[in-house]
Amino acid sequence: MATSKPPLIIPMTAYRTTLLLAVIFAGLGVYVYTIEVPTMEHRTIQQAAAQRLLPFDYRDVTHLTYTTRTERIRMNRDERNRWRIVEPVEARGDAREIESVLRALEIGKISRDIQEEETEKGAVAEQYGLQAPYVTIDLRTPEYTESLALGNTGPLSSTLYARRGSDQNILLTTLMVEDFRAKTLETFRLKDILFFDRTRAERIQLQTPALTMTLQRGAGFHGPVPGWDFTSPVNAPADKTTVGILLMTLEDLSATGFIDSRAEKEALLKKLGTPSLTATVHTKQRGHHVAFFEPVASGEDAYAVTSSQDPMYRIPAHVLHGLPSKVFHLQDKRLFGMGSGEIALLTVRTNDWHYTLIQQHGEWYLEGKESEPIDQQQIKLFVSRLVDVPAELPVSETTNHPEQYGLKPATIEITGIDQKGRPLGHLALGTREKGLVYATGAGLSGIYQTRSLILSQIPAPETLLNQ
Repeated sequence: MATSKPPLIIPMTAYRTTLLLAVIFAGLGVYVYTIEVPTMEHRTIQQAAAQRLLPFDYRDVTHLTYTTRTERIRMNRDERNRWRIVEPVEARGDAREIESVLRALEIGKISRDIQEEETEKGAVAEQYGLQAPYVTIDLRTPEYTESLALGNTGPLSSTLYARRGSDQNILLTTLMVEDFRAKTLETFRLKDILFFDRTRAERIQLQTPALTMTLQRGAGFHGPVPGWDFTSPVNAPADKTTVGILLMTLEDLSATGFIDSRAEKEALLKKLGTPSLTATVHTKQRGHHVAFFEPVASGEDAYAVTSSQDPMYRIPAHVLHGLPSKVFHLQDKRLFGMGSGEIALLTVRTNDWHYTLIQQHGEWYLEGKESEPIDQQQIKLFVSRLVDVPAELPVSETTNHPEQYGLKPATIEITGIDQKGRPLGHLALGTREKGLVYATGAGLSGIYQTRSLILSQIPAPETLLNQ
């Protein structure tokens, strides 16, 4: 019979030792988490605070003075967080430029606090470019007032010597000279000329010395829709893409310089004469007006004027030359005058063919051969190209003497008829010349040139039938 082993007996001293170690480790853990960690975090916070140039958030700054060796610029922020320049001129401030300087100061750190006891105070200031600093920045918040004088570049290109006004300490900082160099009054001025939201524009008026144009935006149930129409000098649809580009150009109009003096403005206006174009964009709230003037001499800037109280703005000449000055520039240039979904019958006549296509429920049939299958993909591609054929160049505002352009009789004539039997779509093509072909259409009055590619895109009737 097997005998069982006696139970293992652990001495009480071992339990006591284990329990004592557990208590010690627990005590160490409590000490680390309650004493050491908070102390380390506090030291880290203190160290970070000691490295900061400014003891406040840049967004709290309400007054900023930027003094260089040539000018002094004072800027204030109002209760709506808008910056305004108050010296040397009264003008709107560019928040992006102003706050980029403030952010750079907040991000900048102190790398080294230079002890002025090493030498005489004046000698140290001169050594680090702080006897006559190239920039001095004075800041004010509701709670603090501070100033920084910026001197020479440090040992690294990404460092600057600075002197803080509150303690007069000379510091080596991580500020970068690029953030402060070449800042002038024009840098801090807001360069936007017009202040409107193009998505809320409802009416546009354009005037040249020879013509006045008015465009009206269509109204939908929930507000303005993308479509635009001329209301004068013609009643016709406008090209919504071109109108959109015009509105974007006006909304983004930016000055390259300013003329503030009343005497200078009056003298310059006498030289400039009549505006080459004036534009007024109407929103529900108000009209936004600007007059454009050609450069005085070739290669110079053009000018824009919004009111007698505002400055005259210099703008790049190419911006003015890109603005529309004729109805044709803004008009919907599609010649055919119908959309593909509106067509019930489409008659095509050339020197070689004469056939009619019928559209029913989105499917096409060849007249006289309705029972035969037709190449739907080919005909839909042709129709989509046809309805979108644009006028490229205006030739004549009237259709007088069409025989001069091969349009009487036309080489090709295509007519579209809607479901009510109305011939609403029409395109006539005449003489081909240098990649273009003379054309008239129901969508535009007058004679134009369009790309001759359309001549090769008109299918022969036999190619439409699926064999």
